[in-house]
Amino acid sequence: MTPARARLGIALGATLAAALLAPRPAAAAAFTATLDREAVAPGEPFLYQITLTTNGNDASDFRPPDFRGFDVQEARGPSRSTSVQMVFGSNQQTVQSTYTWSYQLVLRGSPKGPLGIGAAHVKVGGRDLATNGVQVRVGAPSAQPRARPGAQPGMDPNRMFQRMFPGQAFPFGEPQERAQPASMPTPAFIRAVPDKTRVFVGEQVTVSWYLYVAQVPSRFGQTSEPHTDGFWSEDIPSTTPPGRLAFSEQQTIGGRSYNVALLFKKALFPLQPGKLTITPMEAEITQQADFFSAPDVRRLKTEPLVIESEPLPTKGQPDHFDPTNVGRYEISAAVDRSTVPVGDAVTLKVAVKGTGNVRNVRPPALPPLDGWKSYEPKTDVAVDGAAIITGTKTVEWLLRPERPGKTTVPPLLLETFDPAARRYETARTQPIEIVVTGEAGSNAAPGAIGPAAPAGIENVVAGSIRPIHAHGGLGGESGVVFLHSAGFTATVVTPPLALAAFMLFGRVRERLGRDTHRTRRRRLRTMAARRLRAAEGHRAGGRVAEFYVEIDRVLREALSERLGGELGGLRLDELSALLRARGLPAEETTKVVAALEACDEARFAPGAATADPAALAAMQARAAELIDAIERAPLGEGARA
Repeated sequence: MTPARARLGIALGATLAAALLAPRPAAAAAFTATLDREAVAPGEPFLYQITLTTNGNDASDFRPPDFRGFDVQEARGPSRSTSVQMVFGSNQQTVQSTYTWSYQLVLRGSPKGPLGIGAAHVKVGGRDLATNGVQVRVGAPSAQPRARPGAQPGMDPNRMFQRMFPGQAFPFGEPQERAQPASMPTPAFIRAVPDKTRVFVGEQVTVSWYLYVAQVPSRFGQTSEPHTDGFWSEDIPSTTPPGRLAFSEQQTIGGRSYNVALLFKKALFPLQPGKLTITPMEAEITQQADFFSAPDVRRLKTEPLVIESEPLPTKGQPDHFDPTNVGRYEISAAVDRSTVPVGDAVTLKVAVKGTGNVRNVRPPALPPLDGWKSYEPKTDVAVDGAAIITGTKTVEWLLRPERPGKTTVPPLLLETFDPAARRYETARTQPIEIVVTGEAGSNAAPGAIGPAAPAGIENVVAGSIRPIHAHGGLGGESGVVFLHSAGFTATVVTPPLALAAFMLFGRVRERLGRDTHRTRRRRLRTMAARRLRAAEGHRAGGRVAEFYVEIDRVLREALSERLGGELGGLRLDELSALLRARGLPAEETTKVVAALEACDEARFAPGAATADPAALAAMQARAAELIDAIERAPLGEGARA
């Protein structure tokens, strides 16, 4: 290299260094608007971003543009960042503040031709600034790379060198600018995915809600639940602990890689035909790069989901078919014992097991059994935790025979619709035979009065016998003295008086021993008061079954006292006929039978009795009123001796 070219190179280097390192005056505030793509398809979300760069001045009175013709799905900002730059070789420094507003937009409808977005406005240092307007072209996305938003072409070193030294090659090589894809999918969204969108009424449709994020968020929170009106909903259990996200897979959508987490699943059963809508679910995610940066909060929302529910086919549909019995089921029935005494209880258990809306499936009703008393059934449901809802619904009836003999419980039929096979099915139980032993009325009710048991005879002998002592005869003087003494008078007068007193006592005892109406009322009141006090104690202690047993006893004892006989062998219908024949008014008779019916139900089916203190107090008050009515009623008193 010649000395001349060396001197020329040194001069050029010094000039370039001076131009690059020389302090520049502070640039004015820049306020620009950009799009993340050249063209937008209808229904495709895109990003509209506004950037404000100032020399440390605060921004105020920001006004976004009029987004006419667009739907704003998400709005964020402003986010602010501040940078400090030192000028080489001097003590000067510059402070720059950058504000960013971002909007996720979607074209409304299917417009033709370009649409414009007007200018946004802001005030900086007392000056009003406005952004540039942008045009949104409707069509396929552009594949051409776009310059980075906010890039300043005047600061390109290559262009500066060409202006300073025309025709010379840039000594440090061509700068590489990373191309930004023209169509950039949203960084996070939620999607509701059904396993099918067309089902029968009562058929299960499983809906899963997934979270898609390009970067795993630091926090996730659900802000609104999806509403499933018109469906019966069952939550499908998840293995992920509550409050946590499990990103189990990755998917690529629109050229972007997403981490996918299952939020939750629901099994939905349509309750009516037609188009049923599942409303959007809304959530919020927060991302924060480090402790010093501001958190980035995004609001996410799913699209409404429409499920079309078809009515059940009419071809082959049984009469009075229940539309809740949709699925695949089997039915079984069993009793806890096949032989039972009269008046005792036997439990009939019917179990419906299968796949479908188990909680709402309706088992067959129990047919009437001649000579049997049935009580309100008890129902239990057990649902298995799985993606396909399965389980067992159990119904238990308590049955009590009223007369001996052999009874056959007929087969119970369960009619269902299988949506997979698209046909109606009938499941049935096996007949059950029960043998009732004993005699009608042999099982006495609690508190019934029966014949008194013979009393035992007990001979009691004194522990010691005094010996007989011989006394000498009375002398003459002794006899004369006794004759004129008060002892002789007492000896003569005492026997008649004792006889008269004994006769009077016998008459009084006989009078008191007579079973008169007054004595019976007095005895009835004493007994009723004692029983009602015992019932009050059971009620206060929360012992429901014992309370109803005591009420049953006091009513039956009151009736036995007035009717003068045993009630244990009478059925309630027979007791009702007897009370009416004896003169108890029809209204009181109905109330007495209803009260005894409630007590029987509490006795044989404790689960059916209510533990409500107000209901127990009302039953106790009603029993007291019935006892007064029984006491006042004649009940054939004139016919009794």
